[in-house]
Amino acid sequence: MTEDLLTIDWSQVRPRRAAAGVLVVLVAFLFVGAAGTVGVTVGLAAIFVTAAAGDGSFSDRVPGMISFTLMGAAIGGLAFWSVDSVLAIAAILGGATFLGTLAAAYGPVPARRGLFLTLWALLALLLSSVDTSPWTAALAFLVGGIAAIVMTAIRLAISKEDPATDVDPDEEEAADPAATDEKPDIASVIRGSLGLFAVVRTVSVVAAVFLGYWWFSSYPLWAAITVIVVVRPVASESLKIAVERTLGTAVGVGLALVIAHVLPKSDVGIMIAFLVSAFLMLAFMNANYTLFATFLTSTIVFTERLVQADAFEAGWQRLLATAVGAIIAIAAIGIGILSRPREE
Repeated sequence: MTEDLLTIDWSQVRPRRAAAGVLVVLVAFLFVGAAGTVGVTVGLAAIFVTAAAGDGSFSDRVPGMISFTLMGAAIGGLAFWSVDSVLAIAAILGGATFLGTLAAAYGPVPARRGLFLTLWALLALLLSSVDTSPWTAALAFLVGGIAAIVMTAIRLAISKEDPATDVDPDEEEAADPAATDEKPDIASVIRGSLGLFAVVRTVSVVAAVFLGYWWFSSYPLWAAITVIVVVRPVASESLKIAVERTLGTAVGVGLALVIAHVLPKSDVGIMIAFLVSAFLMLAFMNANYTLFATFLTSTIVFTERLVQADAFEAGWQRLLATAVGAIIAIAAIGIGILSRPREE
């Protein structure tokens, strides 16, 4: 396990994809405003749609990117609308988690989109504490998604690259075996082992939301962040993945807080840190689980700081919430493994 924590699959490092995503974010910030919630939403949409694009030619990628953009806009609007109700927040995040987990039945690329859609729901809830219209948030996500689609088309046309091997082996394992030959209908997926696991994962995320609002009033969704990042529909080596992602999440929190204290107290410094974290997250997404979780978490921390001036206060609460989320996640993984057939 120690060797896996330190091993990087350099063939899966994607600097061009990362550069394209960061370039879209920069353009969005220049036109919309660096520190505003709308600008951050546009930038995050560009990052997530770029990450969820999948593989192959542009014609292969664009349908998924369009559907992801539309669903992200809808979820973003609902998140901003539900900010005053913990029950509504739990329902939205739980619904996104359930549907995102079921997506693994249709292959590794849908599984990746399901994960990022769930993460966007959580980030939208974090951003929704700022006074912004739900329709503004939805429109901002649409703009970011369209920008990511255009940039992906330009990048593929210029580079002529063939990223057909760009598949996360974690997500490849997550897909149901039946998905390799024919696509199962949603009813059979829900009734199967993956459906049961989706219920377990959703319940664990909802539990983390309620515990977060009860114990960590300043940062109520941080336990849920850890659960979403760690718990995956993988039967084999789930505990190893949990350790890698939990460690990455904890390191990401600590790294972001240390950098925040070293950097000058200005939005420019935080913006640079945000862009660097986003670049590294996209570049190492398939190369090393621990690094991906580290840079994903630091990106989330810097995102929060861009819209809330006091977002770096009480860093120990974030670390404690991460530990609580890790405990919930490991328990959910254990239940999920027991609930799945032995042959998996």
